[in-house]
Amino acid sequence: MKIIEIDINNTPFQTEELTLCLGYFDGVHLGHQTMIKKAVNEGYPVGVVTFDNSPAYVMNMLQEEKITSIADKAEIFEQLNVKYLYIMHFDKNTLKVTKDEFIKNVLMKLNPRKIFIGEDYKFGTRAEGNASYLSRFFKVEVVDLIHNENEKISSREIRNFIKEGNVGKANLLLNRPFRVAGMVVEGNHIGRTIDFPTANIELDDSYVVPKEGVYMGYASFINEKHKAIISISKHPTIYELEEAIIEINILDFNENVYGETIYLDFVKYIRDIEKFENLDELKAQLEKDREYAKKSLQ
Repeated sequence: MKIIEIDINNTPFQTEELTLCLGYFDGVHLGHQTMIKKAVNEGYPVGVVTFDNSPAYVMNMLQEEKITSIADKAEIFEQLNVKYLYIMHFDKNTLKVTKDEFIKNVLMKLNPRKIFIGEDYKFGTRAEGNASYLSRFFKVEVVDLIHNENEKISSREIRNFIKEGNVGKANLLLNRPFRVAGMVVEGNHIGRTIDFPTANIELDDSYVVPKEGVYMGYASFINEKHKAIISISKHPTIYELEEAIIEINILDFNENVYGETIYLDFVKYIRDIEKFENLDELKAQLEKDREYAKKSLQ
């Protein structure tokens, strides 16, 4: 897959006939996947046009809480047989781009034979562009983004499931485990004193963070994948932190991974964070968590 960065004044002419998919695609969930698969089935090379920032975030309507980073999206798109990924820079100036400017300066240059969009796709200043307007210039297919229990699958819905700790439900709609990436940074090493070494993770993007609790999942790094327990907490037993941190215990692994980038896949919520009377009680519970994760994870 070829990744091409563009903006409203700098979009290369595409000579190859393409089928284009348009959208922000946060999460690249089942609905998004359905759209891309429909485009691939057209038999022509598929291009995806997306943004580097959420339009809603740029408009200051909500805090940036990504389900997927650009790097995550690129990996998923490639697996879906997308040939071209166009990443358009989105900032305050982009909000002023009219629907006609977007069509002329971006879409016309990409020369699509057909465009696929979701049912709620809008574009241009004040979101004045829609499927009906777009169809004046191109052949357009609007894809129903799959309904879950009579409700549309949306990135907002998945984001809310993650924030509630319901990663299992989110994973069903994503068709894969929810994943974050971050670097292992220095911690306080208290875990080693109770034979439960942990690695502190500093996220490398503005991901939506699951609610505080203990999860089981996988930690992947250096082309290896390991079972892991993931804790998001303020350390109530040891000392109360102002903000929750993400720590992982990699099962059956005891090597130095400081400075490594680790990908965490959240599989299941195990339990709430508890404040124990002492470290022995904490250790006993962590050992139960570890055994449960070992038996449950494939």
